[in-house]
Amino acid sequence: MIAELVVDLDALRANAGRLASLVAPARYTAVLKANAYGHGLAAAGRALADQAAGFCVYGAGEALALREAGIEKPVLVLGPVEPDELPALHAAGAALALWSEGAFLGELCDVAARRGAPFAVHAKIDTGVTRLGLDAGRAAPALARYLTRSELELRGVFTHLAAVEEFELGFTQEQLARFEHALAPLDALLRERRVCRHAAASAAAMLFPALRLDAVRAGIATYGIWPSAQTREAVAPGLRLVPALSWHTKLVVVREVEAGRSVGYGCTFHTARPSRIGLLPIGYAEGIPRALSGSGMVLVRGRRAPLVGRVCMNMAFVDVTGVPEARPGDRVTLLGRDGEERIDANELGAWAGTIGYEIVARLPESIPRRYLESASIASPKSSVPS
Repeated sequence: MIAELVVDLDALRANAGRLASLVAPARYTAVLKANAYGHGLAAAGRALADQAAGFCVYGAGEALALREAGIEKPVLVLGPVEPDELPALHAAGAALALWSEGAFLGELCDVAARRGAPFAVHAKIDTGVTRLGLDAGRAAPALARYLTRSELELRGVFTHLAAVEEFELGFTQEQLARFEHALAPLDALLRERRVCRHAAASAAAMLFPALRLDAVRAGIATYGIWPSAQTREAVAPGLRLVPALSWHTKLVVVREVEAGRSVGYGCTFHTARPSRIGLLPIGYAEGIPRALSGSGMVLVRGRRAPLVGRVCMNMAFVDVTGVPEARPGDRVTLLGRDGEERIDANELGAWAGTIGYEIVARLPESIPRRYLESASIASPKSSVPS
């Protein structure tokens, strides 16, 4: 094993339970896109199946993988779907995000007609992200037509907020007003048919009760990662989130290097003193951002040690001069706790000039994942295949 991701399923469940209690009576929906933010799609889905009202994914393959894993809760596909994926999604009972009345709508309705049952959909309204969605000013007529088509079952209407994490409250309020205005002409009918309204992702769900509506889509917070420093400052300690994932590798070599010696590609780093340079057997192909070249830390024997030189495709360097007892084979922690020290995804992301979301979402599926849970509910091997 050159690297391992350890996922604490009890932490995942605890985060979900706290979020569900916080947002009630709105329904807590867990977002499992990007391989459950790197935590493992099927394992995370099974772990959360008793707590989440449903799941959101990005692509068709993710929705079908959840069904193959035995997960029966409602699943909403948020991203684009290819026409040839529609029959399998219909058979799986997955709901699709719908944001147009073009050719795709016709293809979707054709599949529903051939299969003799309506296609579940959630209509998306663009209120300011300028991404996917019906134009808010012209959404009501489209929604009215969706409601009248026998091939469609309109289960939800939703939007996505652009700047809650940055506390852009004025723009957030404007987005909510646009959403409410778009739905106003159909308000009575939508309520009569119990069409779910949702807008809030993790930050909005935690910060603004008025944005919770009927349901929330909680992604990053489910995994114990704060959406932003501002969110954490505003919400903690009232809400406790526990990071569910830790990331480990090992030292494969520790070299005694004289002062003035170059380390790595490009000779971008030279030792300023006699040093002990450790080699990690993973690099940017295994998820360490190349932007961490010459910045960032890892944990070795409970102490922080700096990454030095350029991160290579499959290797990286760490200066363990400050950990004189470090030896080949020692465990190295990139994310998680070692003794009294901890590195979280947002800290690692900041060193790389990015965000915690990107750090975990880009962890390769090829890295083995080991799943931990309490003995009372663990499988015989105390793990769940990903």
